[in-house]
Order: sequence, then C-alpha cells, then structure tokens
Amino acid sequence: MSDTIAKVKEVAPKILYVHYGDNWLRGSEIVLLDLLKSAKEHHYHPVLWCNSEILANKATDLGVDVIKDNFVCLGYWLLPRWNFLQFLKLLLKAKKIIKEYEISLVHCNNGAPCQWMAPICKYTGTPLLLHLHARYMFRDRLTLLFHGADSIIGVSQSVTKIFKKNEFRYQQVAVIYNGIDPNRVLCPTPRDIRAELSAKKHDFVILYMGSLITRKLVHQLLYAVDKLKKDYQIKLAIVGSGCEKDRLTQLVDELYLHHNVKFLAASDKVAEIYSSNADCFISVPCEEVFGLTLAEASLAKLPIITSNIAGINEIYTDQENALLICPNNSDELINAIKTLIERPILRKKLAKNAQEHIGKNFSLQKQFSAFNLAYQRLLNHKTKYSVTKLIFIHLSTVLKALLIKALTPQPIKTLTKTLTKSYKHLMLKFSWRNSHD
Repeated sequence: MSDTIAKVKEVAPKILYVHYGDNWLRGSEIVLLDLLKSAKEHHYHPVLWCNSEILANKATDLGVDVIKDNFVCLGYWLLPRWNFLQFLKLLLKAKKIIKEYEISLVHCNNGAPCQWMAPICKYTGTPLLLHLHARYMFRDRLTLLFHGADSIIGVSQSVTKIFKKNEFRYQQVAVIYNGIDPNRVLCPTPRDIRAELSAKKHDFVILYMGSLITRKLVHQLLYAVDKLKKDYQIKLAIVGSGCEKDRLTQLVDELYLHHNVKFLAASDKVAEIYSSNADCFISVPCEEVFGLTLAEASLAKLPIITSNIAGINEIYTDQENALLICPNNSDELINAIKTLIERPILRKKLAKNAQEHIGKNFSLQKQFSAFNLAYQRLLNHKTKYSVTKLIFIHLSTVLKALLIKALTPQPIKTLTKTLTKSYKHLMLKFSWRNSHD
C-alpha cells in the first residue's frame, strides 16, 4: 500500500502556481489557497511562487512548496514600472524553477505574472493556464502578454465577455466559477454580533464584511441607515479594512450614527462572523466579477441584498435567492432593507434558496473538477506555438489595434486624428502614469 502511494507521489504532475498581489488574503488569494489544497488532495504536486508573505505562510501551512520573490511588471500600472533588471531576473528564475522542480504545467492566478511566464513557458514548452479574477482592459491584455497563455479561465462570464471577437483564437477560453469552502463559513461557536452592537431583541442587524474600498460603495449603506433609523431600530456592523476606512468613520460622525454603526477589525476567523446572529448581509458594489463574500454569506444562510451588475447577476436571481438593486441608488437600497425588515417570511425564503443554490452550484468539488479537466487537457497536448509565434501574434494584434479604425473609410482630417490618437494610446503604456484603466 505504501509503495503504491509512493508511486502516485512520484508521478504526480507538478503545477507551478504564480500569484502577484498585495500582502493580504482577499478574493483571489482565498480561491488560490482552496485550489492548492484541492490540488494536493487530487494527487498533484503544487508549487507556489508569489510575492506575498501572508499568502506564502498560509500555503506553507498547507504543506505546499513555496518560493517568495520580489515581482515586477514592465509598462504596467503597478510600480515600479521599468525595473528591467528585476524583470530579467524573473525570466531566469522562472526558467530555473520549471527545470529544477520539473514543472509540468503553470497556473498564473492573475494577469500580471503572465508577462514573464508566457515567454518562458513557450521557451520550455510548458503549458500555461491563465486564471483571471478581474476584468483587464485591452491594452493591459497586450502589455501582460495574455496571448501567450494556452488556456484562459475567467471566474465569471463578465471577465471573458470584454474580450474582442477572435482576440484569443489560439487559446481555449472558458469560465470556472469559484467554489466556496463550508469550513470557512460555518462555525459551531459564532460571535455574538448583536451583543457587540448593543442590539436589542427586535433590532434589525445588518452585516457587511469585505474590503473598505471605493468600488464597494459602503458609504451607501451608511446613508441608508441614516434614513431608516427614524422609523426602524437598525444596526450595522462593518467588518474589514481598506483605504476608505477614515472617510467612512468621518461620515459616521457627520451623520451621528455612533449608536447605529460599529466598525469591527478584519479577522481570519470569518466563520465566526458569517455564522453570527445578524439578520442579513448587504454588499452593493458598483464593480464585481463574482462576489465571494456574498456567496459565503449565503452559505451561512444570511439573506442577501446586493447589486444587479455583471458578475453578481450571474450568481443570483432577484426575488428568488437575493434582492438585487441598482448600484449607487439609495432609494432602491432603502426600499430593499425595508422589505427584509417587514417581510420575515421572505427573508427566510431568500436565505434558504441561496444556501441551497450556492451549496449545489459553487462547491469546491465542482470547481476543482473543472480545473482538473483543464489541467489534463493541457498536459495531454503540447504547447501550441513557440516564442517566435508568440511575438508574431502579439505584434499583429498591436498593429490591428492601431490600424483597424484607420482602414475604415473616413475623411483625411478624421483619419489623421485617429492615427494620432492610436499612437498616443500606445505610447501611454510607456509613460510613468501610475493609474489603472
């Protein structure tokens, strides 16, 4: 028996997972940790190459081989943008890792690492899967060499729908929805959120957990609570951290919401919070590609109010398993909260339907089964083209982007403006501008 296990381990395909991100654990990092764990359980040998100490430590705890490094991209919005020496070191390091670990397949967990992994994968003949957790603009897809991937996986249709027609005709493009780990959500000893908020028996308690960043529109929740506090006993717990924290704290002061709103520090023990005694979970972002916290809250049987936007409305159906509203619409948000307060039977129905829906359609088993098929497909077929062809595809795509409008019949004056604009658009990638499109 032990000989059989040893033999399985010996022939286990080695997958290099590459992740470039901030030093935190949020959506894409959580999904990656679940994938690493599932890969080990399915007899793969995962190796993680990342720049995040927190992620590295968590992966090490799972028994994964980890390499931590300083990552850079050239001409991208992440700083520093022009560290050619470090980029060259990454290329050489990538080649060394693939050789020393005998890597069979590379899985880039976001777009940035594709810039140095694509040419090295082509050089070494290693298949490359690109896993996207966000929407990338066309010029970013060019800058990061997405055309060098053999397979592109989006976490929702909203990620892949922005691709231009036939843009990735040499690649397999698919969607694999995130899986939710019940162990991360359910807890036998939940926190008493109501007690922390000094909420009375009949107070309605709202929970928000996630990043405190602009696109999450957490301030809309504060405005809604301010309007509702006159007619309803309402409390709001905000769990998380981010660049908007100071602004939100100031807004609580301005609206005199000290007795209604409490900020709770971000915690690794999220199951204690999801499983708490809150009455509902609300997150109304203006931009989202999946909504991991929403799905987790649903698995904990919390009724949901969220935004009717691409990414989220692939997961939820209005009035069936959530209440979907237009983002940045205070009136709709207020009415939705009123509905949940006044209709407890609807609350229970939405919560029950959502829990069953997420449990059935967004399990870790279903997610990794899809990835396993993608891995096997790539492992059984050699990489389709060489570095030379990658360069040709990339240059032809850039030229097409620059000249497509120019080839359309139009007055000379307009044609000149179009070419000038196209030239400036391309040159924008070679400036020191530090914003992200």
